[in-house]
Amino acid sequence: MKTIYYGRISTTEGQTSASQYEDATKHGVQAKHTHIDEGVSGYHVAPMDRAEWKRVMDKLSDGGVLYVRWLDRISRRYDELHTVMQTLMKMGVKVVCTLNGMEFDGTATEPMLKATRDAVLAFMAAQGEADYINRKEMQKRGIEVAKAADDGRYKGRAKTLDPATVKAWRAEQKASIATTAEHFDISVATVKRYCAA
Repeated sequence: MKTIYYGRISTTEGQTSASQYEDATKHGVQAKHTHIDEGVSGYHVAPMDRAEWKRVMDKLSDGGVLYVRWLDRISRRYDELHTVMQTLMKMGVKVVCTLNGMEFDGTATEPMLKATRDAVLAFMAAQGEADYINRKEMQKRGIEVAKAADDGRYKGRAKTLDPATVKAWRAEQKASIATTAEHFDISVATVKRYCAA
């Protein structure tokens, strides 16, 4: 049976996809079937607007097993996640969450199994969106408190690496994208973005 792994990281600054690649390998998914969207919000960018997710859906069009760390890698929006998961179920895909081993089987035919599966999916989708909204609100409050204290605690977002510096270093060293990413400790996607600018 075809096995695919999908991962996503929201930002390439401070996050890497390395743990998701390791997770895919741990679950026996070949590198050519591991798809990770980097620098893509699970709340603001719909799954079908992501390059790697489109590849996943194409590969699973006739069924298979999809591994994800957690369902929020697919989407953090209730309606989107619900729609995508129902599509996967109709395609006969089994979705496995590697974080806790939960499985959602699209090949299930017994009504009670399907009803239980769909109820758990609905709850998890709602929880994912609620968690995202709560974290954003807490972050906003924390920033407001730090700004109001006016004691120097609030520094704002850290300055990101200058794209021109990355591009110049790569040209001078005649380095590959992967080598450049490793040198600056940034993702391959960030190097590509910086060098395309």
